[in-house]
Amino acid sequence: MLTIRKIKMELIKKENQNRVIPETLSDKIDKFIKWYFENIVKGHYSSQRQITMRNFIEKIAVWYELRYPDYEINRKIPGSYQENIDVDDVMFNKNGYIDASLDETSDVRILDWEDFYNTKAFVDSLPYEEKYLFQEPRYTSLVYLDSNRAHLHLTIDGIVEESEGVGEYTRFKIKDDDLKGLHIEDVLRVLQEKGVVLSENNELEMAIKNAKILHLQREEMLNCVMYRIIERGGVRIGPRRAFLFAKEFGRNIDIPMIYGIDYSDPGLRRFIIEYMKAGGSKDLVCYVDYFSRTNNKQKVRTVTMQELIQFVYNDGINKFTPEETALHQRMVDVLASRIEPEKLKKEEAKRLRLQRKLEKSKRN
Repeated sequence: MLTIRKIKMELIKKENQNRVIPETLSDKIDKFIKWYFENIVKGHYSSQRQITMRNFIEKIAVWYELRYPDYEINRKIPGSYQENIDVDDVMFNKNGYIDASLDETSDVRILDWEDFYNTKAFVDSLPYEEKYLFQEPRYTSLVYLDSNRAHLHLTIDGIVEESEGVGEYTRFKIKDDDLKGLHIEDVLRVLQEKGVVLSENNELEMAIKNAKILHLQREEMLNCVMYRIIERGGVRIGPRRAFLFAKEFGRNIDIPMIYGIDYSDPGLRRFIIEYMKAGGSKDLVCYVDYFSRTNNKQKVRTVTMQELIQFVYNDGINKFTPEETALHQRMVDVLASRIEPEKLKKEEAKRLRLQRKLEKSKRN
């Protein structure tokens, strides 16, 4: 049996020990804030808005910490000592305000804090200037192709409800009815295919461009929240909490795993298995002890998920988690159930051959 020391030595042999991290988590956030200034703020708003965006990213990260305290993260994906605290109990059973306002049999005492402080409740509690940042971009109801008559009536999702004057504008290369039900981006594609040249800075292309910018703003903002969650939580709790965030908000689950490799983490294999169950890749390259660096230029070792799965043990004795062991047993049972009929078939064929030989010998 491999000892923990031998396991670590095997892993270290396979690691690339001369890799510099191209971008730290902080670098990624700074890069987004710079993009946000250049594409959203500059020429339209006060430069103070950059700080507002950075603060909002922090606010969302803090909300997720409040929703999933360290001990609850450790309960979901164990990685260190488990505190004897239950957030549901704290919020609903040992809450002085609830004790003073409701009796002991109130249904509020069986509520789940994770579900109670859900994403919708959090977003709805935000002021409008922050709430809209969570929304996908919405299109205006009216978009003109030229400065005169041709225009489209759109839904907030950019679908054409009605087209007016486009037939005449395009010299009937395109009929108004042909555009109904199309997305605004498909309308532009059809116009280009028909050789229709739009005027410079027309509302159609501007609407598409602005929607893409706002969509990218939302996506990268949420990515930055994930980066900040990892930073704030540290090597064990941070990646695990960010992993939950990534699954809920459709982020890349590779990111939390890349920064979550700590060989002293007793729950590392469990975290790896959770990642793989969520659709993770065995080819993913992870940083080893990212948080132990003393400066951003310090080189770090890397290791692939395949190597981790091969060498990381669940504990000092057992390589596989109880879940893996149960899965392996189910696979064995399935294979056995498939093999048994084949075995019976062969035995039956053997029996028939012997029977035919006996009958033949009797006739002779």
